[in-house]
Amino acid sequence: MNHHESSRGLAYAHARRTARTWVDRYRPEGKLYPVVCPACGAAECRGRWTWDQAPADLPRVLCPACERLRDGVAAHELVLCGDLQRWWPEVRGLLRHVERAETATHPLERVMAIVDGDDGVHVTTTGMHMARRLVAALVRRFRRGVRIVFEDSRTILEWR
Repeated sequence: MNHHESSRGLAYAHARRTARTWVDRYRPEGKLYPVVCPACGAAECRGRWTWDQAPADLPRVLCPACERLRDGVAAHELVLCGDLQRWWPEVRGLLRHVERAETATHPLERVMAIVDGDDGVHVTTTGMHMARRLVAALVRRFRRGVRIVFEDSRTILEWR
């Protein structure tokens, strides 16, 4: 194992520890009674948000993901920078594919926005796990072509 592989492994371990200990102030303490989100239609039952069909008489409560979208407060941000231009169509498709797959099973994990800025492409998410899965998919695809920097509130992927 060379230095590059071991430092990447340490970075992933740090990211996993951060995800486990991360506290989301948008998620309510304790369990709610069965409720449904009026904005997206996700239903909460027994402490878990799902896309299951909910009875019409349930109370309406905005889910944490919709609250984040309303307030414009991202849980995590990915910054994609470097020599990304020639790979951008493939990267965009990969981001959308992972987003659809993750959101289908986890309603609170969504991509808020993909914005092309001066210093790269900024991808904001409503959950730490969505960001982690996006990074994992990009690293699986591009392997040694990217450099990763993990921070508490954002992750930077730099194409070389």
